[in-house]
Amino acid sequence: MRTLVLGALTTLVCSLAACGEVIPLDPDAAVDAGDIDAIPDPCEATALSVDDFFICLSRGVCAIYEDCAGTDTVHIDCENIPIDIFGDLSPTQAKVVIADASAAGRVQWNPTAAKACVDILTTRGCAVFKNDVNPLDQCNAVIGAVNNGALCQNDVECATAGAQCVQRSGSGTNQCIDYICQAPAATGATCSSASGAFCRREDRCVYRNQGGTDISFCATGDAGAQCDDDEDCEQGLFCNGGLGTGTVMGVCTPAKAVGSVCRTDEECMGELACVGNFAAITGTCRDVRTAGAVCDTNDLIFACHGHQNCEAANATTTGICRPAADLGQSCNVMNGVASWCGLFMSCEGGLCREPGAVGDACTASSFFGGFSTNPNACNLGLFCDRDLTGQPSGTCRAGQANGAACTRESHCESQYCNNGTSCAVYPTCDF
Repeated sequence: MRTLVLGALTTLVCSLAACGEVIPLDPDAAVDAGDIDAIPDPCEATALSVDDFFICLSRGVCAIYEDCAGTDTVHIDCENIPIDIFGDLSPTQAKVVIADASAAGRVQWNPTAAKACVDILTTRGCAVFKNDVNPLDQCNAVIGAVNNGALCQNDVECATAGAQCVQRSGSGTNQCIDYICQAPAATGATCSSASGAFCRREDRCVYRNQGGTDISFCATGDAGAQCDDDEDCEQGLFCNGGLGTGTVMGVCTPAKAVGSVCRTDEECMGELACVGNFAAITGTCRDVRTAGAVCDTNDLIFACHGHQNCEAANATTTGICRPAADLGQSCNVMNGVASWCGLFMSCEGGLCREPGAVGDACTASSFFGGFSTNPNACNLGLFCDRDLTGQPSGTCRAGQANGAACTRESHCESQYCNNGTSCAVYPTCDF
Protein backbone atom coordinates (compact mmCIF):
# COMPACT_ATOMS: atom_id res chain seq x y z
CA MET A 1 0.00 0.00 0.00
CA ARG A 2 1.08 3.55 -0.61
CA THR A 3 1.60 5.74 2.40
CA LEU A 4 1.26 9.28 1.41
CA VAL A 5 2.54 9.09 -0.01
CA LEU A 6 -1.41 8.96 5.29
CA GLY A 7 -11.86 9.20 14.22
CA ALA A 8 -13.52 11.48 11.69
CA LEU A 9 -11.00 13.03 9.32
CA THR A 10 -12.76 16.39 9.15
CA THR A 11 -12.52 16.78 12.92
CA LEU A 12 -8.88 15.75 12.94
CA VAL A 13 -7.98 18.15 10.14
CA CYS A 14 -9.28 21.04 12.22
CA SER A 15 -7.70 19.88 15.46
CA LEU A 16 -4.27 19.53 13.90
CA ALA A 17 -3.94 23.08 12.61
CA ALA A 18 -5.98 25.26 14.96
CA CYS A 19 -8.97 25.48 12.61
CA GLY A 20 -11.42 28.09 13.84
CA GLU A 21 -8.90 29.65 16.24
CA VAL A 22 -10.22 32.95 17.60
CA ILE A 23 -8.12 36.07 18.14
CA PRO A 24 -8.85 39.61 19.37
CA LEU A 25 -9.88 42.05 16.66
CA ASP A 26 -7.64 44.61 18.33
CA PRO A 27 -4.70 43.04 20.20
CA ASP A 28 -4.40 46.16 22.37
CA ALA A 29 -8.03 46.16 23.44
CA ALA A 30 -9.57 44.29 26.35
CA VAL A 31 -10.62 40.80 25.31
CA ASP A 32 -14.26 40.03 25.84
CA ALA A 33 -17.06 38.37 23.90
CA GLY A 34 -17.58 41.46 21.80
CA ASP A 35 -13.92 41.92 20.91
CA ILE A 36 -13.14 38.57 19.34
CA ASP A 37 -13.88 37.14 15.96
CA ALA A 38 -13.10 33.84 14.29
CA ILE A 39 -10.53 33.55 11.53
CA PRO A 40 -12.26 31.89 8.55
CA ASP A 41 -10.81 28.45 7.94
CA PRO A 42 -9.89 28.24 4.23
CA CYS A 43 -10.32 24.46 4.31
CA GLU A 44 -14.05 24.89 4.97
CA ALA A 45 -14.51 27.03 1.85
CA THR A 46 -16.00 25.63 -1.36
CA ALA A 47 -13.09 26.94 -3.44
CA LEU A 48 -9.37 27.02 -2.69
CA SER A 49 -6.53 29.23 -3.90
CA VAL A 50 -3.23 27.58 -4.83
CA ASP A 51 -1.69 28.34 -1.43
CA ASP A 52 -4.79 27.25 0.51
CA PHE A 53 -5.00 24.05 -1.54
CA PHE A 54 -1.56 22.91 -0.42
CA ILE A 55 -2.24 23.91 3.19
CA CYS A 56 -5.53 21.98 3.29
CA LEU A 57 -4.09 19.01 1.43
CA SER A 58 -1.23 18.85 3.91
CA ARG A 59 -3.64 18.98 6.84
CA GLY A 60 -5.65 16.15 5.31
CA VAL A 61 -2.58 13.96 4.85
CA CYS A 62 -1.46 14.74 8.39
CA ALA A 63 -4.87 13.70 9.73
CA ILE A 64 -4.63 10.41 7.84
CA TYR A 65 -1.25 9.65 9.40
CA GLU A 66 -2.73 10.41 12.83
CA ASP A 67 -5.83 8.30 12.29
CA CYS A 68 -4.66 5.43 10.11
CA ALA A 69 -1.04 4.96 11.18
CA GLY A 70 -1.39 5.77 14.89
CA THR A 71 1.06 8.65 14.66
CA ASP A 72 1.11 11.69 16.95
CA THR A 73 1.49 14.90 14.93
CA VAL A 74 1.29 17.57 17.64
CA HIS A 75 4.97 18.47 17.26
CA ILE A 76 5.13 18.81 13.47
CA ASP A 77 3.94 21.43 10.98
CA CYS A 78 0.79 19.85 9.58
CA GLU A 79 0.48 22.60 6.98
CA ASN A 80 3.78 21.62 5.37
CA ILE A 81 3.84 17.83 5.03
CA PRO A 82 6.04 16.46 2.18
CA ILE A 83 3.67 15.46 -0.64
CA ASP A 84 4.31 14.51 -4.26
CA ILE A 85 1.66 15.81 -6.67
CA PHE A 86 1.24 17.06 -10.24
CA GLY A 87 3.96 14.97 -11.86
CA ASP A 88 5.80 14.13 -8.63
CA LEU A 89 6.42 17.77 -7.70
CA SER A 90 6.77 18.89 -4.11
CA PRO A 91 4.34 21.67 -3.07
CA THR A 92 7.15 24.24 -3.29
CA GLN A 93 8.09 23.11 -6.79
CA ALA A 94 4.45 22.86 -7.90
CA LYS A 95 3.73 26.44 -6.87
CA VAL A 96 6.61 27.67 -9.04
CA VAL A 97 5.45 25.66 -12.06
CA ILE A 98 1.79 26.67 -11.67
CA ALA A 99 2.66 30.37 -11.26
CA ASP A 100 4.93 30.33 -14.32
CA ALA A 101 2.49 28.39 -16.52
CA SER A 102 -0.47 30.53 -15.38
CA ALA A 103 1.37 33.74 -16.28
CA ALA A 104 2.08 32.29 -19.74
CA GLY A 105 -1.54 31.22 -20.27
CA ARG A 106 -0.58 27.55 -20.35
CA VAL A 107 -2.73 26.54 -17.35
CA GLN A 108 -5.69 27.78 -15.34
CA TRP A 109 -6.35 27.12 -11.67
CA ASN A 110 -9.73 25.53 -10.86
CA PRO A 111 -10.49 26.45 -7.22
CA THR A 112 -13.62 24.28 -6.89
CA ALA A 113 -11.83 21.23 -8.31
CA ALA A 114 -9.01 21.92 -5.87
CA LYS A 115 -11.49 21.65 -3.00
CA ALA A 116 -12.82 18.37 -4.44
CA CYS A 117 -9.27 16.94 -4.42
CA VAL A 118 -8.87 17.71 -0.73
CA ASP A 119 -12.31 16.28 0.03
CA ILE A 120 -11.21 12.89 -1.32
CA LEU A 121 -8.93 12.52 1.69
CA THR A 122 -11.63 13.48 4.19
CA THR A 123 -14.36 11.23 2.78
CA ARG A 124 -12.59 7.94 2.07
CA GLY A 125 -10.88 7.58 5.43
CA CYS A 126 -8.19 4.91 5.69
CA ALA A 127 -9.62 3.10 2.66
CA VAL A 128 -8.01 5.82 0.54
CA PHE A 129 -4.85 3.66 0.40
CA LYS A 130 -6.45 0.49 -0.97
CA ASN A 131 -5.71 -0.92 -4.44
CA ASP A 132 -2.38 0.93 -4.49
CA VAL A 133 -4.27 4.04 -5.60
CA ASN A 134 -2.83 7.53 -5.36
CA PRO A 135 -5.97 9.53 -4.51
CA LEU A 136 -4.49 12.63 -6.14
CA ASP A 137 -3.89 11.07 -9.55
CA GLN A 138 -7.25 12.34 -10.78
CA CYS A 139 -7.00 15.79 -9.23
CA ASN A 140 -8.21 18.37 -11.78
CA ALA A 141 -7.22 21.50 -9.89
CA VAL A 142 -5.01 22.57 -12.80
CA ILE A 143 -6.53 22.86 -16.29
CA GLY A 144 -3.91 22.62 -19.03
CA ALA A 145 -4.02 24.51 -22.34
CA VAL A 146 -1.17 22.86 -24.30
CA ASN A 147 -2.23 20.62 -27.19
CA ASN A 148 -0.83 17.17 -27.91
CA GLY A 149 2.45 17.36 -29.78
CA ALA A 150 3.34 20.82 -28.42
CA LEU A 151 6.24 21.56 -26.08
CA CYS A 152 5.59 21.31 -22.34
CA GLN A 153 7.40 21.38 -19.03
CA ASN A 154 4.99 19.39 -16.86
CA ASP A 155 1.93 17.12 -17.15
CA VAL A 156 -0.37 19.82 -15.75
CA GLU A 157 0.11 21.92 -18.89
CA CYS A 158 -1.42 19.31 -21.22
CA ALA A 159 -4.97 20.07 -22.32
CA THR A 160 -6.13 16.49 -22.97
CA ALA A 161 -7.36 14.74 -19.82
CA GLY A 162 -4.73 12.26 -18.67
CA ALA A 163 -2.11 13.44 -21.17
CA GLN A 164 1.51 13.47 -20.03
CA CYS A 165 4.54 15.61 -20.81
CA VAL A 166 6.88 12.99 -22.31
CA GLN A 167 10.27 12.95 -23.95
CA ARG A 168 10.12 12.93 -27.73
CA SER A 169 11.48 9.81 -29.36
CA GLY A 170 15.12 10.24 -30.31
CA SER A 171 15.43 13.63 -28.64
CA GLY A 172 17.66 14.91 -25.86
CA THR A 173 16.78 15.46 -22.22
CA ASN A 174 16.26 19.22 -22.12
CA GLN A 175 12.89 19.72 -20.43
CA CYS A 176 12.22 22.90 -22.42
CA ILE A 177 12.85 21.63 -25.96
CA ASP A 178 12.60 17.84 -25.88
CA TYR A 179 9.26 17.17 -24.16
CA ILE A 180 5.77 17.26 -25.67
CA CYS A 181 2.23 16.53 -24.53
CA GLN A 182 1.10 13.02 -25.43
CA ALA A 183 -2.45 11.68 -25.12
CA PRO A 184 -3.13 8.53 -23.08
CA ALA A 185 -3.97 5.22 -24.71
CA ALA A 186 -7.64 4.28 -25.00
CA THR A 187 -9.27 1.59 -22.89
CA GLY A 188 -8.27 -1.79 -24.34
CA ALA A 189 -5.13 -0.45 -26.05
CA THR A 190 -1.63 -1.66 -25.23
CA CYS A 191 0.43 -0.17 -22.41
CA SER A 192 3.37 -2.56 -22.64
CA SER A 193 6.77 -1.32 -21.56
CA ALA A 194 7.98 -1.44 -25.18
CA SER A 195 5.09 0.68 -26.50
CA GLY A 196 5.84 3.75 -24.41
CA ALA A 197 2.09 4.17 -24.00
CA PHE A 198 0.27 4.93 -20.76
CA CYS A 199 -3.37 4.65 -19.75
CA ARG A 200 -6.00 7.23 -18.92
CA ARG A 201 -5.96 8.35 -15.30
CA GLU A 202 -9.19 6.47 -14.62
CA ASP A 203 -7.85 3.24 -16.20
CA ARG A 204 -5.28 0.71 -15.06
CA CYS A 205 -2.44 -0.86 -17.01
CA VAL A 206 -3.09 -4.59 -16.49
CA TYR A 207 0.12 -6.58 -16.73
CA ARG A 208 -0.15 -9.56 -19.07
CA ASN A 209 2.78 -11.75 -20.10
CA GLN A 210 2.34 -14.23 -22.93
CA GLY A 211 5.29 -16.49 -23.69
CA GLY A 212 7.72 -13.95 -22.29
CA THR A 213 6.20 -11.06 -24.25
CA ASP A 214 4.67 -8.10 -22.45
CA ILE A 215 1.17 -7.59 -23.86
CA SER A 216 -0.21 -5.40 -21.05
CA PHE A 217 -3.40 -3.47 -21.78
CA CYS A 218 -5.47 -0.60 -20.40
CA ALA A 219 -8.65 -1.58 -18.53
CA THR A 220 -11.26 0.33 -16.55
CA GLY A 221 -10.97 -1.64 -13.32
CA ASP A 222 -14.77 -1.64 -13.07
CA ALA A 223 -16.73 -4.61 -11.73
CA GLY A 224 -16.42 -7.46 -14.22
CA ALA A 225 -13.19 -6.17 -15.79
CA GLN A 226 -10.23 -8.50 -16.31
CA CYS A 227 -7.42 -8.20 -13.77
CA ASP A 228 -4.21 -9.80 -12.60
CA ASP A 229 -3.96 -8.20 -9.14
CA ASP A 230 -6.04 -6.05 -6.79
CA GLU A 231 -4.39 -2.85 -8.02
CA ASP A 232 -6.01 -3.48 -11.43
CA CYS A 233 -9.45 -2.82 -9.88
CA GLU A 234 -11.24 0.29 -8.64
CA GLN A 235 -11.37 0.89 -4.90
CA GLY A 236 -14.22 -1.12 -3.41
CA LEU A 237 -13.36 -4.07 -5.69
CA PHE A 238 -10.76 -6.84 -5.57
CA CYS A 239 -9.26 -9.13 -8.21
CA ASN A 240 -11.14 -12.37 -7.64
CA GLY A 241 -9.01 -15.22 -9.02
CA GLY A 242 -6.03 -13.04 -9.90
CA LEU A 243 -2.63 -14.60 -9.31
CA GLY A 244 -0.38 -11.56 -9.80
CA THR A 245 1.68 -13.52 -12.34
CA GLY A 246 0.77 -11.78 -15.59
CA THR A 247 -1.79 -14.44 -16.46
CA VAL A 248 -4.81 -12.13 -15.98
CA MET A 249 -6.96 -14.89 -14.49
CA GLY A 250 -9.09 -12.63 -12.30
CA VAL A 251 -12.23 -10.54 -12.48
CA CYS A 252 -12.84 -7.30 -10.53
CA THR A 253 -15.43 -8.19 -7.89
CA PRO A 254 -17.17 -6.19 -5.12
CA ALA A 255 -15.35 -6.31 -1.78
CA LYS A 256 -16.75 -8.43 1.06
CA ALA A 257 -18.55 -7.64 4.31
CA VAL A 258 -17.23 -7.97 7.85
CA GLY A 259 -16.67 -11.59 8.88
CA SER A 260 -15.89 -12.81 5.36
CA VAL A 261 -12.90 -14.96 4.50
CA CYS A 262 -10.15 -12.98 2.75
CA ARG A 263 -6.57 -13.02 1.51
CA THR A 264 -5.92 -9.29 1.04
CA ASP A 265 -7.18 -6.04 2.59
CA GLU A 266 -8.75 -5.13 -0.77
CA GLU A 267 -11.12 -8.10 -0.45
CA CYS A 268 -12.76 -6.31 2.48
CA MET A 269 -15.22 -3.40 2.19
CA GLY A 270 -14.26 0.18 3.00
CA GLU A 271 -11.90 0.49 5.96
CA LEU A 272 -12.22 -3.18 6.94
CA ALA A 273 -8.91 -5.05 7.09
CA CYS A 274 -8.08 -8.65 6.31
CA VAL A 275 -6.76 -9.87 9.67
CA GLY A 276 -4.81 -13.10 10.16
CA ASN A 277 -3.83 -13.60 6.51
CA PHE A 278 -0.34 -14.96 7.13
CA ALA A 279 1.35 -16.44 4.03
CA ALA A 280 -1.00 -19.14 2.69
CA ILE A 281 -3.40 -18.80 5.63
CA THR A 282 -6.62 -16.91 4.89
CA GLY A 283 -7.84 -14.14 7.17
CA THR A 284 -11.13 -12.57 8.20
CA CYS A 285 -12.51 -9.14 7.28
CA ARG A 286 -12.58 -7.15 10.51
CA ASP A 287 -13.31 -3.64 11.76
CA VAL A 288 -9.97 -2.47 13.18
CA ARG A 289 -11.26 0.93 14.30
CA THR A 290 -12.98 -0.50 17.39
CA ALA A 291 -10.96 -0.33 20.61
CA GLY A 292 -9.62 -3.78 21.47
CA ALA A 293 -10.20 -5.14 17.97
CA VAL A 294 -8.28 -8.17 16.75
CA CYS A 295 -5.50 -7.03 14.39
CA ASP A 296 -2.20 -7.96 12.76
CA THR A 297 0.89 -6.08 11.58
CA ASN A 298 0.89 -7.23 7.95
CA ASP A 299 0.30 -3.66 6.80
CA LEU A 300 0.93 -0.55 8.90
CA ILE A 301 -2.04 1.38 7.46
CA PHE A 302 -4.45 -1.52 7.99
CA ALA A 303 -3.21 -2.66 11.38
CA CYS A 304 -5.52 -0.44 13.47
CA HIS A 305 -7.45 2.76 12.80
CA GLY A 306 -8.65 5.50 15.13
CA HIS A 307 -5.16 6.47 16.36
CA GLN A 308 -4.40 2.98 17.63
CA ASN A 309 -1.49 0.54 17.44
CA CYS A 310 -1.63 -3.22 16.92
CA GLU A 311 0.01 -4.84 19.92
CA ALA A 312 1.06 -8.32 18.76
CA ALA A 313 3.62 -10.80 20.05
CA ASN A 314 5.20 -11.19 16.60
CA ALA A 315 4.59 -10.62 12.89
CA THR A 316 2.84 -13.96 12.37
CA THR A 317 0.23 -13.80 15.11
CA THR A 318 -2.79 -11.57 15.67
CA GLY A 319 -2.85 -8.93 18.37
CA ILE A 320 -5.12 -6.31 19.93
CA CYS A 321 -5.65 -2.66 18.99
CA ARG A 322 -4.41 -0.39 21.80
CA PRO A 323 -4.24 3.42 22.04
CA ALA A 324 -1.28 4.78 20.08
CA ALA A 325 1.51 6.39 22.08
CA ASP A 326 1.67 10.19 22.00
CA LEU A 327 4.63 12.47 22.62
CA GLY A 328 6.21 11.72 26.02
CA GLN A 329 4.31 8.47 26.56
CA SER A 330 5.67 4.92 26.77
CA CYS A 331 6.59 3.36 23.42
CA ASN A 332 4.03 1.02 21.90
CA VAL A 333 4.69 -2.70 21.58
CA MET A 334 5.31 -3.73 17.96
CA ASN A 335 5.82 -7.43 17.28
CA GLY A 336 6.70 -8.12 20.90
CA VAL A 337 9.09 -5.21 21.39
CA ALA A 338 8.24 -1.87 23.05
CA SER A 339 9.85 0.25 20.33
CA TRP A 340 7.11 1.85 18.20
CA CYS A 341 6.19 5.55 18.27
CA GLY A 342 4.66 6.02 14.85
CA LEU A 343 6.18 7.80 11.87
CA PHE A 344 7.23 11.14 13.34
CA MET A 345 8.72 10.23 16.73
CA SER A 346 11.54 8.05 18.07
CA CYS A 347 11.51 5.56 20.92
CA GLU A 348 14.26 6.63 23.27
CA GLY A 349 14.68 5.36 26.82
CA GLY A 350 11.28 3.70 26.62
CA LEU A 351 9.47 6.97 25.82
CA CYS A 352 8.31 8.53 22.56
CA ARG A 353 10.48 11.55 21.86
CA GLU A 354 10.47 14.32 19.29
CA PRO A 355 13.34 13.91 16.78
CA GLY A 356 16.09 16.49 16.54
CA ALA A 357 15.28 20.20 16.18
CA VAL A 358 17.44 22.75 14.37
CA GLY A 359 20.88 22.73 15.97
CA ASP A 360 20.54 19.30 17.62
CA ALA A 361 23.12 16.59 17.05
CA CYS A 362 22.15 13.87 14.55
CA THR A 363 23.45 10.83 12.72
CA ALA A 364 20.94 10.55 9.87
CA SER A 365 18.32 12.35 7.82
CA SER A 366 14.91 10.69 7.63
CA PHE A 367 11.91 11.44 5.43
CA PHE A 368 9.48 10.94 8.30
CA GLY A 369 11.75 12.23 11.05
CA GLY A 370 12.27 9.59 13.72
CA PHE A 371 10.26 6.67 12.30
CA SER A 372 10.65 5.08 15.75
CA THR A 373 13.95 3.36 15.03
CA ASN A 374 16.45 6.23 15.02
CA PRO A 375 16.57 8.45 18.12
CA ASN A 376 19.30 10.54 16.48
CA ALA A 377 17.43 11.55 13.33
CA CYS A 378 16.06 15.04 12.57
CA ASN A 379 12.48 16.26 12.74
CA LEU A 380 10.23 16.25 9.68
CA GLY A 381 11.35 18.89 7.18
CA LEU A 382 14.92 19.07 8.52
CA PHE A 383 18.06 17.30 7.37
CA CYS A 384 21.26 16.12 9.05
CA ASP A 385 24.20 18.03 7.60
CA ARG A 386 26.39 14.92 7.77
CA ASP A 387 24.87 14.40 4.30
CA LEU A 388 27.10 17.28 3.20
CA THR A 389 30.16 16.81 5.41
CA GLY A 390 30.47 13.03 5.19
CA GLN A 391 31.22 12.90 8.90
CA PRO A 392 29.75 10.21 11.21
CA SER A 393 27.52 12.80 12.90
CA GLY A 394 26.24 16.28 12.25
CA THR A 395 23.66 18.92 13.11
CA CYS A 396 19.97 19.16 12.18
CA ARG A 397 19.36 22.01 9.74
CA ALA A 398 16.44 23.54 7.88
CA GLY A 399 16.35 23.76 4.10
CA GLN A 400 19.00 26.17 2.85
CA ALA A 401 18.77 29.34 0.77
CA ASN A 402 19.56 29.42 -2.94
CA GLY A 403 23.27 29.16 -3.65
CA ALA A 404 24.06 26.88 -0.70
CA ALA A 405 25.78 23.55 -1.32
CA CYS A 406 23.51 20.50 -1.55
CA THR A 407 23.38 16.92 -2.76
CA ARG A 408 19.61 16.35 -2.63
CA GLU A 409 16.36 18.34 -2.84
CA SER A 410 15.65 18.12 0.90
CA HIS A 411 18.74 20.22 1.61
CA CYS A 412 17.12 23.23 -0.06
CA GLU A 413 14.33 25.58 0.96
CA SER A 414 13.33 25.65 -2.71
CA GLN A 415 13.25 21.83 -2.81
CA TYR A 416 15.57 21.96 -5.84
CA CYS A 417 19.26 21.01 -5.85
CA ASN A 418 20.64 22.10 -9.22
CA ASN A 419 22.79 19.32 -10.70
CA GLY A 420 23.19 17.93 -7.19
CA THR A 421 25.51 20.77 -6.20
CA SER A 422 23.69 23.99 -5.23
CA CYS A 423 20.24 25.10 -4.11
CA ALA A 424 18.30 27.10 -6.70
CA VAL A 425 14.80 28.15 -7.72
CA TYR A 426 12.96 25.30 -9.41
CA PRO A 427 13.57 25.82 -13.16
CA THR A 428 10.82 26.73 -15.62
CA CYS A 429 10.77 27.11 -19.40
CA ASP A 430 10.43 30.28 -21.47
CA PHE A 431 8.38 28.98 -24.39
